[in-house]
Amino acid sequence: MTPVDIPVLIAGGGPVGLLGAHLCERQGLGALVAERYAGRMGAPKAHALNARSLEICHAAGLPMDEIHKVMTPPAEGAHVRFMTNLSGHEIGSLPYERQDEAVRSFTPWPLINIEQPKFEHILETSLGGARHVRLQRELEWLGCDMLADSVVSHLRDHASGTDVTLRSRYLIAADGAASRVREAAGIKMLGPDALAHNITIHFEADLRPVIAERPAILYFLFGMGTGSVLIAYDIARTWVLMHAYNPATQSPGDFDPARCEAIVREAIGADVPFTIKGTSPWIMTAQVAGQYRSGNLFLTGDAAHRFPPSGGLGLNTGLADIENLVWKIAAVERGEARAALLDTYEAERRQVAQTNTSQSVANAMRLRVLLQALGQDIGRDLDAVALAEKLADPAKRAEIDAAVAHQKDHFDSLRLQLGYIYGEHRSIDDHLPISEYHPRVVPGAYLPHCALVGDGSILDLVSGSGLTLITGPAADVGMLQSDRSGVPVKRVTEGRDFTPAEGGWADRMGLSPAGAILVRPDRHILQVAPTLDEAARGAMGAAIEALLGHTGITSTGAA
Repeated sequence: MTPVDIPVLIAGGGPVGLLGAHLCERQGLGALVAERYAGRMGAPKAHALNARSLEICHAAGLPMDEIHKVMTPPAEGAHVRFMTNLSGHEIGSLPYERQDEAVRSFTPWPLINIEQPKFEHILETSLGGARHVRLQRELEWLGCDMLADSVVSHLRDHASGTDVTLRSRYLIAADGAASRVREAAGIKMLGPDALAHNITIHFEADLRPVIAERPAILYFLFGMGTGSVLIAYDIARTWVLMHAYNPATQSPGDFDPARCEAIVREAIGADVPFTIKGTSPWIMTAQVAGQYRSGNLFLTGDAAHRFPPSGGLGLNTGLADIENLVWKIAAVERGEARAALLDTYEAERRQVAQTNTSQSVANAMRLRVLLQALGQDIGRDLDAVALAEKLADPAKRAEIDAAVAHQKDHFDSLRLQLGYIYGEHRSIDDHLPISEYHPRVVPGAYLPHCALVGDGSILDLVSGSGLTLITGPAADVGMLQSDRSGVPVKRVTEGRDFTPAEGGWADRMGLSPAGAILVRPDRHILQVAPTLDEAARGAMGAAIEALLGHTGITSTGAA
C-alpha cells in the first residue's frame, strides 16, 4: 500500500469530529482532527444528548462527571410548554423525553440537556495527553485527490500561513451541513432542501422571574405567528429564539438589531433586560446523502444528514455514526477484518438517518394539529381574546388538550434513541409508537442494559476492540477459541465475571443457562445462541466470517 502520513484525517472539530478523535485514541489508531476555526463557536446549537449518545461517551472514556456537572438542571429541562409568549398564557405542556429514574431500567445514562459548546469543550480538553491523536486548529481542509488505497488532502495552515499536503489512509468528513469534503467527493444530498426559513437569535437574560413556576427546555410560542421557539439552555442566562420568516416577503437582511430586539421582547412578553449575542439565518432541510462513502472517504454527522431540529436527533445520530465507523476502520487496520467491513457503515447508518429524517419531519408537521385546534392560521398571530374564549369552553379545551397530547412523539422518542436495529430485523418494531421501546435480543439490536451488583452495566463489559462473548453460567466456553486469523474474542461469564443486580442475566435475555450472545465493539449484537451447542458455535463462526471475513470462532480445540 502507498505510505501514509497518518491513518485517519478527520475534517472538522465539532462534537462528531472530536468524539471520533477519542474513539481513535481508544483504538490506538493515529488520527489528526483538522479544524478551520481558531476557537469554539459561541452559539449554543444542539441542547440534548440522548441515552445512546451518553452510553457512547462513557464507552469512549469521556469524563461523565464533568458532562453532568454542566448540564441543565433536570428540573429546568424536564418539560416542553406551549405558550402565547413566555410571560403569557400556557396552552399546555408535556414531559421532555425520559429523564426520570424509571428509564434506568433501559439505560444507565438517561438523556440530559447540555449546551453544545460546553459539551465540545469537555471533548476537546479531555484529549489532553492523547498519544495517538491530536487536534489542530486553524487548519482548513480545501480539497483532496482520491487514490486507490488512500486520500491526499490539501489544507491551509492559517496559523503559519503555509499550505499542507497530507496523505491519510482514511478521510472522515465531520465538517457539518455545508461539508466541503462531501462536495469535493461529488456526493449529492437527497430530499427537500428548504422546508422553512428561520432566524436564530442568541441572547442572554435572567428570565427566572418571568418563567416563575413554569420551567422548560422548550417554549413553543403561538402569539407571534407560527414557528417561534425559545430554547432555555440556562434559564438564568443563555437563550435562543428560533423565529420563522417567509422568504417570499422577507430576507435575512430585514432582521437588523432593532428588529431582532423587538422579536425577543415580544417573545418574552415582559420588560426585562437582555443582550443579543448573535444572529444567524438558517434553512430547515430534510436530507440524507445519496452515499456515505467514496473510496476511503466517509461522511458522518451533518455532512451525511440534515434533519429538522424537531426531535433533537441530528447531533445524536452523528455521534452514533462516528462510533460505528471508527471501530470498523480500526479492525481493518489491525488486520482483524477485511476491507469489505467498511461497506457496512453506509448500509447500517444510512437507514437510521432516513428513519430519523422522516420522524423529524413528522414531528414538525404534528404542530399543525395544535394550530387547527387553536384556530390559528399559519403565519398569523394568535387572537388572545379568541383563545381565552376557547379555553373557557370545555369542549374546545378538550380539543386543545388532545392536540397537545398528540405532540407526545415529538418529545418522547425512546425507541428511536435506543431501539434501532441493523440488518434483517431492523423493521421488527416499526408498528410501535416511537415512545414505546422494548429491548430486543436479536442480531443487529443493541445489547440490552442490565444493571450489575456493585455498580455499572453489562454494557461496560463489552470490549471496545474485538468481539465479546457473554455467556450464561452453564455455557460450554471451553470449546471456543479464536482461530489463526487473530480475531480477539473476550469471554464474559455470568456468575464468574459479573452478577446482575436483579434476577439472572441469561433468563432476562431469553437464554438458557448455557446460552450466549456475541457482541460487536459498538455493543450491537452479532449473534444469539439460546443454548451454546455445536450448531450455535457454527452459526457464530458464520456470522463472524460474514461480518469480518474471518471465521473467528471454531468449535474444536482448547480455549
